[in-house]
Amino acid sequence: MDDQASEKLLSLMEDDDEEDVRLLLAYPEDSAGGIMTTEFAWVPENYDVGQALNHLRSSEDALEDEFMYYVYILDPEEVLKGVVSLRDLVTAKLDRPLSDFFDDDPVEVTPLTPQEETAYKVAKYNLLAVPVVDAETRKMLGIVTVDDALDTVLPTAWKKKLPRFAGR
Repeated sequence: MDDQASEKLLSLMEDDDEEDVRLLLAYPEDSAGGIMTTEFAWVPENYDVGQALNHLRSSEDALEDEFMYYVYILDPEEVLKGVVSLRDLVTAKLDRPLSDFFDDDPVEVTPLTPQEETAYKVAKYNLLAVPVVDAETRKMLGIVTVDDALDTVLPTAWKKKLPRFAGR
């Protein structure tokens, strides 16, 4: 699409959506940034399970997340501190601090990580999504979902046989 058509479409979007799309368009098509989504569920690092669940129920970010298998733990500067599966979160005792059980060394990629390397990490670590973080600050930018990661490496005939995740 040429620049004039792109600008016309972007100007029709709501401000938040336009900002997200401009961010994604800044990355090469064949990179993690080019296929990531900026919609992901997160909670502050100092919460306990009850606070985290309440936060997710009222968070606009969480409500927009169509792919909530993981909840990302962020510090006040939005730096990725860890990840917890939604299953582990909802089955934990409400007063248990997240710091007791979240994975504080998650697999991650940067926006410029090639799509093939991203897909390799998703497959190698059996992930449903991988966080995308800024290479310098580790600020969380988005996630690449398993179906988007594998789209780049699977032949078209195989893609047609695979189920799509709900909401995608």
